[in-house]
Amino acid sequence: MREVVAFVSLLALTVLAAAQATSSPSPEYQPAGAIRDYFLGAWKLVSTELRYPDGHTTPYPDLGPNATGFLLYTPSGHMCAELMKPSRPKWANGEFPTAAEAASALDGFNSYCGTFEVREKERTMIHRPETAWSPGWVGSEQTRPYHLVSQDRFFFRGEDAVDQKDGTRTLITWTITWERLPAK
Repeated sequence: MREVVAFVSLLALTVLAAAQATSSPSPEYQPAGAIRDYFLGAWKLVSTELRYPDGHTTPYPDLGPNATGFLLYTPSGHMCAELMKPSRPKWANGEFPTAAEAASALDGFNSYCGTFEVREKERTMIHRPETAWSPGWVGSEQTRPYHLVSQDRFFFRGEDAVDQKDGTRTLITWTITWERLPAK
């Protein structure tokens, strides 16, 4: 009888271990070369997402569900990012906007360029804007924790406390997903 109990216990442990092994998340993609080299090139925005504590998600409110954008990293250590809501209204006179049109042009548009640094141990990309749509970003450090999905896809993901309409602060998780553009 002890042998049967021992056998059944061993079988149960084996099944449990196998189930845990198959349900574990797959390991992150590891490029063959240097991590910094992985990022070099042009990337197209796939999506933006805010995840709230209750589990619901939304795209970035200022960019909307159909946001478009590009991210460039050069061998010289420079980078440029542009993200845009495609439904921004056009100016009545294409070259000379009214004051109201010029002010609204920034709604749904984020852009900055500068230098970058990859911190492999922290799995973090640091962007240092030298030009930006927001004057407050010039000279700042924009920290982007990265996650490599495949040779041609990665995402940045982090957490921020966001002020709510009722005056409380909520911790949200933000994600920006990028896909490599093929060379032409």
